[in-house]
Amino acid sequence: MARRVRLNRLVPTKVDLNNYGAIRLRVEVTEVEGTDLDKYLFIYRKGTPSPYSDISNDVFEGIVGPYQLATYPVLDANPDMGWPYFRLDYIEVDCISNSQADSLWEEIQTQIGILVKAMNQLEKLQSVEDVWLPSAPDSSASESSSSSSSSSRNKSRKS
Repeated sequence: MARRVRLNRLVPTKVDLNNYGAIRLRVEVTEVEGTDLDKYLFIYRKGTPSPYSDISNDVFEGIVGPYQLATYPVLDANPDMGWPYFRLDYIEVDCISNSQADSLWEEIQTQIGILVKAMNQLEKLQSVEDVWLPSAPDSSASESSSSSSSSSRNKSRKS
């Protein structure tokens, strides 16, 4: 199965925050090929809402791995899961310079490539050994034990 991810880097914009300048980098996942991939590849940690506005202070944590892709919720953290992580299809990060934004863009591409490679490796997993612990079930013993336990249940119902 072919797996691919298409990323779109938007033009970095200069933002002024409290007399400090920053370069805002935004990267979006625009298309994905592969039935076991989706476009929500960026992990965020749910932050506490600002006391001064309705804006949540969510923090970008990294690129998903196969486990996070399968388990982390999309668009918002699930409070029933017990951890504050979720996935989005974009990142928006303030960098101190254009060179830092360029370096981050290259790292994102590398990490997405590693994810695709890891997903491809999952197809190659093969069973090496199959064991029962502490011992293999005996088909005749399991049949007789189930019939004896059902007969003992029937005896207790009659009493």
